[in-house]
Amino acid sequence: MKIILVFVIFTLFTNCKEENITPEEELNKVLSNINNRTSISYDLDYRIKYFDYPDTTNISAKTIIVKEKSDSLFGGSIWYWRKDSISDYIKYYDLNSFYIINNITNRVIRYNPKKPIPYGFTNNFDGKLLKTYFLQDKSLKKLLQDSIYKSKVSEERGLLKLSLVYPDEDEIVNQEKEIFFDKSLQTVKQIIFRAELDNLQEYNEWNLNNIDFNSYRAEDLEEKFRMITKDYVFTEYESPLKEENSPLTKGEKVEGFIGEYLTKNKSEFDLAAFSDNTIILDFWYRTCPPCIKSIPQLNSIYSKYKSKGVKLFGLNDIDTDSISRKQLIPFLHKEDIKYPLVLIDKTISEKYKVRAYPTLYIINKNGEIEYSKLGFSENMEKEVDSILKKILK
Repeated sequence: MKIILVFVIFTLFTNCKEENITPEEELNKVLSNINNRTSISYDLDYRIKYFDYPDTTNISAKTIIVKEKSDSLFGGSIWYWRKDSISDYIKYYDLNSFYIINNITNRVIRYNPKKPIPYGFTNNFDGKLLKTYFLQDKSLKKLLQDSIYKSKVSEERGLLKLSLVYPDEDEIVNQEKEIFFDKSLQTVKQIIFRAELDNLQEYNEWNLNNIDFNSYRAEDLEEKFRMITKDYVFTEYESPLKEENSPLTKGEKVEGFIGEYLTKNKSEFDLAAFSDNTIILDFWYRTCPPCIKSIPQLNSIYSKYKSKGVKLFGLNDIDTDSISRKQLIPFLHKEDIKYPLVLIDKTISEKYKVRAYPTLYIINKNGEIEYSKLGFSENMEKEVDSILKKILK
């Protein structure tokens, strides 16, 4: 009887102790479990609504990750498979090589992971989908400890919730992330991220399903790779020449093109009409933060040189659909853009080798590139001043 009584008291004490665990302590317990697991597999349902697009995009992917502490690139082997109505490909990293497996064309491209990989996992959309914190559990702890982030741990819908508020940066404001943990599975179950740009909202949502732990080894992924690709054609990735990725350079002759003014009742823009002028072209779009940061300098350049025969145009090949056009008008007034804006076709940007935004060109009266600038720079106006002083003499 005494033994039973002692057991009951111990059980009650243990349950009471468990009930008194704070959400912060529970989170540390979950993170510890994530850190101690060797592999994970899950189905991912990802949803995103971009700042400047009204509809939500849904993407599904299957992921397997096997941790390897000695791997300095990603921290383990990764098997990532996306299949939908238009694509069917696998990205596989085996610690030595990175592969993109095209299941439609039955081809495999092998990449050297020590060199920049186009369409890889770093600074790439698929890499964004992989950030479910199985390989980044230490980054979560850093977020909790860093004073620049406002963090709070609570419970919601039977899940443990970590709320993070990010500091505003440039034009992007009200950034917040909610990470939901399944306490029984001891893992991330859902992630929600929100942000605002110029009164537009972006929304990202990660949902993990069919989660399984410690069921895979690196050898299992190697076997999957061999079986799937045994009849595929393998090729080595060859990097394009650097010049192919560069903007037009000094001395290159430019092609004329037709566009459409944004605020002149759909009147036509023709670059050839300004052949007697020095021309500045700024390729940009509305939800591009570095493009927005460049506007004050472009306004200043336009105001200083318009009386000297210099023509400056903002060329936009992104915001060309009917909804985006309507949103450009209030944006134009909000940012007080003084120079004309022109909507153009994507093919024009391709001819002008626009690989990133903003891209700026100065074209002399001979129709040749005098100066090119890729990206935002605090010194852009000074550099343009220097060039224009030489060619306007």
